[in-house]
Amino acid sequence: MRGQSRVVREKPSDFLSDPKDGICQVREIAGAKFAKAGLNAVHTLRRRQGSEMTSMHLRENMYMVTVYLTNHPEAQDVWKDGHHAVRPAMNAGAISLFDMRYHWEGDNMAPFEALNFFVPDLAFDETARELGSTFAGFDYDVEREYRDEVATSLARAVLPALSRPSEIPMLFVDHVFSALRTRLLVAYCGLHPTEATTGAKLSPQEVARIKELLLDDAGADRSVAELAVACGLSAGQFSRAFRRTLGTSPHQWLLEQRVARAKCLLRGRQSISDIAFECGFADQSHLTRVFLRKVGVTPGEWRRAKYSDA
Repeated sequence: MRGQSRVVREKPSDFLSDPKDGICQVREIAGAKFAKAGLNAVHTLRRRQGSEMTSMHLRENMYMVTVYLTNHPEAQDVWKDGHHAVRPAMNAGAISLFDMRYHWEGDNMAPFEALNFFVPDLAFDETARELGSTFAGFDYDVEREYRDEVATSLARAVLPALSRPSEIPMLFVDHVFSALRTRLLVAYCGLHPTEATTGAKLSPQEVARIKELLLDDAGADRSVAELAVACGLSAGQFSRAFRRTLGTSPHQWLLEQRVARAKCLLRGRQSISDIAFECGFADQSHLTRVFLRKVGVTPGEWRRAKYSDA
């Protein structure tokens, strides 16, 4: 018996949660705007053992990419438009790809934790074009286990955004989704990113414009797409040109500039919480975490060591 399907809902994350029994804890963030579609990441944590049917009725031109963060130790019955298949037990680090043009149902038997990326075909189309190819779907068998360390690392990198979304800039989210798309196209479509290693740099005028956009308004949360438009490039082309020109990603470059600005302000008597706000951090704790990671000490420790009379 396939059991009773869930009620149809509209949001991609809704099929993962049932408010009546609290089987899953779901947290969602809005991802990068790419082409004309939004991207989403959904964290799923199922705590209890036992048969539980889930049903996905989205019928959208997108894929759900599931990255398992813990073992899913039991095989699972799944139905794709009513056609039965058996998905094997999944170990942590495995991924699944679901074409959301179809109606999927699955019988969950065991507790598990996963991160689900919802990626529109438009986004894969754009990335494929930047790699000099086209996207025609994935060479993927739902009845096999695929281990993917790269996708798993990206999933774990985005998890903090689900707990502290105000601390995660769009530049970082854009970077993660772009890297994930490229990884999937290379690993499961056979595309080769030959174009990614060559190409032009940003002009001095473009660099000046991008720095102005990123630094003049500390509270602005710029996306890669927004910066790319300022240079007349696609998001992928801009990211690669930025790295060729400045030697790092836009997100890492911006963090370095914010930390450097914080160091300058720490020379005075301004409070660390005010410095955090002025430099574009969500709050003092956000500044402290980034500063500690980049410098090796907290802002307060750095101020006392450098300016003991401050």
